[in-house]
Amino acid sequence: MPIIWGFIGWLVYIFVDYYLWYRVMGVRTYEGPINDVLFFLWFCFSPGFVQFSYVFTMFEKRNRKDIILITLIFYVGWTLIGLGSQLLPIDDRIVRVARNMNEAAQRISFTALVLLNICIAVLLVWKKKLSWQDVGYLFLVGTLVEFCLEFSLAVSGIRLEQGTWSPILMIVNTLIEFNMGIVLMYLIWGGFKWVRDRNVGRPLQYDDFKYIKTDFNVISRLGSLDLPNISPKMANRVVKLYNKQEVIYDLRYYFKKYAIIDRKIEDAIKLVEQIYSRSISQVLLSS
Repeated sequence: MPIIWGFIGWLVYIFVDYYLWYRVMGVRTYEGPINDVLFFLWFCFSPGFVQFSYVFTMFEKRNRKDIILITLIFYVGWTLIGLGSQLLPIDDRIVRVARNMNEAAQRISFTALVLLNICIAVLLVWKKKLSWQDVGYLFLVGTLVEFCLEFSLAVSGIRLEQGTWSPILMIVNTLIEFNMGIVLMYLIWGGFKWVRDRNVGRPLQYDDFKYIKTDFNVISRLGSLDLPNISPKMANRVVKLYNKQEVIYDLRYYFKKYAIIDRKIEDAIKLVEQIYSRSISQVLLSS
């Protein structure tokens, strides 16, 4: 799913960055030896795919160890790519691309969008759909994803090349750029998740991170589905990724934490036993 959201993010960036800002508003400027259409297809892919896939991975994951590991890979990988372009002198022609944030009162509209997301978050807390810790987590994800971009641009010297880098600009971009849509993205993700799983699963809870050993979404689905409804693909994925005892441990936590009373924990554990025994027998038969 994060890969799919990554390609969707690429299309969103093309629409906003190339069509809206470059073609319509003229606030985005570009100078370089590459055709502008080809350039923006490439230019929008990196932030569009990487940032969106990271954010939706953070929505999916419930394991604190995985969250930290994926964030480290995200930061180190993106930063090394920027540094690598400085260390490998394949083509040193300079491409200049910039955006005039003073045009069309963009800073004001962006700040207004951030405030809109905060208002929606407050409404979700009031409706008891999220906790304050969950809201903090969402805005932390929105801050981390944008700071990675700013950090990689600063370390690789791209911001210095423009002559516009400053700590204040970096902080402002980090706090505003992605947080102006982070809660809306969570709602969109929640909608797609509901369509996929229907009534399966609960809202993400910050407190679950330190207890869940596998994946909260997998656990919520295993705690809700009957064996005939679980596809072999999903069953094999669970067996490959997670230890059976860890899955059972998480199921016990899930049933206790969310007071699941319409199903029995024993039935869920039996389901896990069947999944693991069935998948193992399939492997033995194929070999």
